[in-house]
Amino acid sequence: MDTAPSPAAPWALRATALLHLTVILWEGATAGQLVTYNEDALPLHYYGAFGVHVAAAAQVAAAWWVWRGAGRGPQVPGTVLAVSLVAFALGFGQAAMGSYGPLQAHVPVALVLTGLVTWAAVLSWSRELRSLPAGG
Repeated sequence: MDTAPSPAAPWALRATALLHLTVILWEGATAGQLVTYNEDALPLHYYGAFGVHVAAAAQVAAAWWVWRGAGRGPQVPGTVLAVSLVAFALGFGQAAMGSYGPLQAHVPVALVLTGLVTWAAVLSWSRELRSLPAGG
């Protein structure tokens, strides 16, 4: 059985990781507006959270596609899948803290989430993923 990933799989992962990072940065920008008491930013921040969850789910799907196609063995595809899954799950907890929990926890967890998503984006462009054999 040919376990080489589709050539589209790494590109899907890169695109979804960059999309996820973009919406995370959007959330940071709108959060900054909220800290300065610009309440007009609240709906932008609120609905942006839905974008975070959609992008995170797409990133998990793309990471799974790469991991599955790479034979489930190489370290980087497994790591990026694990990081993507943690970011996906943490995003829901972080959003819940923003709506129902202490904002003192919401902000630091947002920084951890930003780090995880950045890590996944960096891994998606790693040498190991670029050197995976192209299959079809």
